[in-house]
Amino acid sequence: MILIADLGATNARFCLTMDCLTYSNKANYQINNFDSVEELCLAYLEDKGLKNINKAVIGVAAPILGDKVSFVNTNLEFSIKNLEKKIFSGGLIVVNDLELQAYALFNLKAEDLSYIGKKNLTEGPKILVAPGTGLGLAGILGDAVIATEAGHINISNKMLRPDLELIIDRFTEENHRSPTYEDFLSGKGITYFYKALSGETNLELSSEEILLTRGDKYSLQTIDVLNYLLSSYLRYMALVWGSHGGVLLSGSIVNTLLLEEDYQEFRNTFEDSETMRDFMRTVPLAIVLIEEIGFEGGLELSKKLK
Repeated sequence: MILIADLGATNARFCLTMDCLTYSNKANYQINNFDSVEELCLAYLEDKGLKNINKAVIGVAAPILGDKVSFVNTNLEFSIKNLEKKIFSGGLIVVNDLELQAYALFNLKAEDLSYIGKKNLTEGPKILVAPGTGLGLAGILGDAVIATEAGHINISNKMLRPDLELIIDRFTEENHRSPTYEDFLSGKGITYFYKALSGETNLELSSEEILLTRGDKYSLQTIDVLNYLLSSYLRYMALVWGSHGGVLLSGSIVNTLLLEEDYQEFRNTFEDSETMRDFMRTVPLAIVLIEEIGFEGGLELSKKLK
């Protein structure tokens, strides 16, 4: 059996696979309740009464630059070699969490996608983008998946809407730096937008509640500005990657933020390039509907440990 873990900045999701095709024994933990990745893995194995599990595929919300891995949005770090030695001596694969998710795209079915515009994916380069606690992006080139830190790019000031300019100016004044796309296209960005637009300082609504409300005018304004910024970001990333094979979105935030009624305007903004409009019109754009996309990607990677 092989353990699969998708460790984000907020949630740690675990499952097991026996055949690298299906998974079972799902569990979810709050990352901040644990002091180490080793403790997290052992807690899962103990809770499920599992022994002799010595292989694992783990996705982490962090760049993989060597043996030492430090999470970006939470205070966890670990040594890959030590984790392998202590628990997973049979084999351990550690990748960026968006890289883990992107491996699920090799086995997509038609019902796994909701297209924004009537376009089908092609064999060309693709990108997967997932707003969450942070903002992740992974590229897919042929059989290769490439992790990035593209969420940390500063927001372009090209053709900003007045309402977004005001929010950016406020953020810059408060934080003494320019905002990145991750600052806004994330859970913390949702609440920041709502506060900036409504003037509320003691906000009791969660980011999920803001997106689900939609009857509150400030929620609607927040959703509208976020969709504009997200579609603009996807346009820039599609041009950088030359991702004519497809631009894909995943995660619970996207599925709550972007409804079918928003698709046409979202697509219009995505294609709104002064010099590359014809190219943008050819790029497929879709939401991935797979609920546990990290687990599905883990199944694909687990085949390397069989």
